[in-house]
Amino acid sequence: MAATTAKSATPKPANGAGVKKAGRPKGGAGKKNNNARNAMIKMQAYFKAHRDEYKDLSFKEQQQELGKQWKASPENPKNSA
Repeated sequence: MAATTAKSATPKPANGAGVKKAGRPKGGAGKKNNNARNAMIKMQAYFKAHRDEYKDLSFKEQQQELGKQWKASPENPKNSA
């Protein structure tokens, strides 16, 4: 005779209740990461605005030249603080 085995699975809660994992506070990353994110956004905007000055160079060379300009730029948050 063949024996049948039934899996006894516990049903999941219908309302999505469960144990919450400890994680980052609501609202995203901390202040340090937010400052870094804002600096990156400013740098990308600077690169986009000044890229046409180096249109005769390859992309890699453009990035190198724009990086040198960005380090000395007053728009760079590191230079204003």
